[in-house]
Amino acid sequence: MTNHVLLDNVSHKNLRVKPTFRPGHGYDSNIARVFPDELLVLQNEYPLFLFKNRETGHFEPVALFGFSDRENLYLHEGRWDADYLPHSVERQPLLIGFQEQTVDGVPTQEPVVHIDLDHPSVSESEGMPLFLPHGGESEWLERMTSILMAIHEGHKAIPPFSQTLVGMELIESVSLDLKFEDGSSQLLKGLHTIDETRLAALNGAALESLHKDGFLHAIYMMLASQPNLEKLIQRKNRALMAAAS
Repeated sequence: MTNHVLLDNVSHKNLRVKPTFRPGHGYDSNIARVFPDELLVLQNEYPLFLFKNRETGHFEPVALFGFSDRENLYLHEGRWDADYLPHSVERQPLLIGFQEQTVDGVPTQEPVVHIDLDHPSVSESEGMPLFLPHGGESEWLERMTSILMAIHEGHKAIPPFSQTLVGMELIESVSLDLKFEDGSSQLLKGLHTIDETRLAALNGAALESLHKDGFLHAIYMMLASQPNLEKLIQRKNRALMAAAS
């Protein structure tokens, strides 16, 4: 369950956030939406794919954390076992909401910060304060607000990125037929990736267009992330062996 409310320094003056990276603490997901501006750093840590959003029809970049529902292989002994947290993970329990405000006499939906009061990381006794004693934002909240704004801008970048990939027929579906060291196997469907054959066949004008729009770099970062899939499989093997011992 979630309980999203508008964050304010009066009602929530005593709130603190203590992320605990263990199963059952709000980070149990095998996949997370990521954004084009993050891909340069993300490709060092995670296997990156595309996932079709059924509501919008757009193909969105995602980072893979595990192979089954709610399996996150980056949760390790209360910490996140990677050097970089995707924005969509790090921002929890905060999120972007919208509030109608009048701008130059015109009603406008402006982004504002919300908080999920039911998120396991929220308390009044442990963790990082959201507000200073006299009501100003803490350094942690200032950082999270900047991350939320980056997410807001990242959402805007996804539709043109997806439309370009679709228009150039650069997306192909993938099925991951996985074999693990304990003899078990798993078939993971629903992911997509860049069609390298079609990418290699693009002419100079098409490549220049991709480069101009900033999409060529994003494409190569996604392709560069593929060796991380084998690393994720090894994480799974270690988890299986630990569970069996």
